[in-house]
Amino acid sequence: MKNLLITSLALTFLISCSHPKDTATLSVARGEITIAVDESFRPIAEAEMGAYQAHYPEAKFNVLYVPEQKAVNYMLSDSADLIMISRELTLDEQQYYTQRNREYHPATMALDAVTLITNKESDVNNIDIEEIEAILKGKETDIKLVFDNSSSSNLNLMLSKFDITEINKSNIFATNGTLEVFEQVKKNKNAIGLIGLNWISDEDDKNSMKLKDQIKILGVNTSTSSEPVLPTLSTLKNQEYPFVKIIYLHTTQNGWGVAMGFVRFACTQIGQLVVEKMGLQPFYLIPKNYQLTSSAPFQVVE
Repeated sequence: MKNLLITSLALTFLISCSHPKDTATLSVARGEITIAVDESFRPIAEAEMGAYQAHYPEAKFNVLYVPEQKAVNYMLSDSADLIMISRELTLDEQQYYTQRNREYHPATMALDAVTLITNKESDVNNIDIEEIEAILKGKETDIKLVFDNSSSSNLNLMLSKFDITEINKSNIFATNGTLEVFEQVKKNKNAIGLIGLNWISDEDDKNSMKLKDQIKILGVNTSTSSEPVLPTLSTLKNQEYPFVKIIYLHTTQNGWGVAMGFVRFACTQIGQLVVEKMGLQPFYLIPKNYQLTSSAPFQVVE
């Protein structure tokens, strides 16, 4: 179903746009780049790259699915041409561009969310936002928070949300990827996993729905809502869900090429349709007064 979607979107693009064979067009259509992606964004990254390659078959992506900070490090060491993460670069990281007399222009592609999941047999259906904060700050409890990695965008966002610089690791665990979070949640009724919404948001993808059927999604109780808030298109767009993640694209490519072409593609019409079909919120369809936040990098010492 996902491949059919990608083909349909590519055909729509071909029909609606003409492409003169100029230098810029050829440079975005042909070539090979390395892209480093925060692992929590893997499904949406695969969908966007598939759509791009359906339109530009001679474009090749060498993909690294890694924790967020490692993706940044790859780009700053010239080991990746493009990265997909959940934040803007810090001022120190932006020196990469300054030292090369280049302007820094992060691209915003979509809204994802840190989604809380638990065992299907758990009695818990929702959790107070204050309880999550307390656990991150060291509250003694039977609940275990399970993250996809010790320096992932999910952990970075949660720590930034609550202005936490040091955490008590007694109730905080990091795995080696999102699929391991699902396994831990299935084994432990006291575990709450924190994953990217895009892993379970694509209703047309059987693998996405299979993962979703294995767990329960928790609502979050906040002071601004009378009902527990679940991560949905509506609650992301209206900023009702408290753990929204913005998907940013950063590239070191100077001038047109596959990396710049992909950024433009993902952030305009066809790429935004891919986002929407994946069950996420396209960034360029959100209200103009949307409040942007950017998580600072943080790493738990193992």
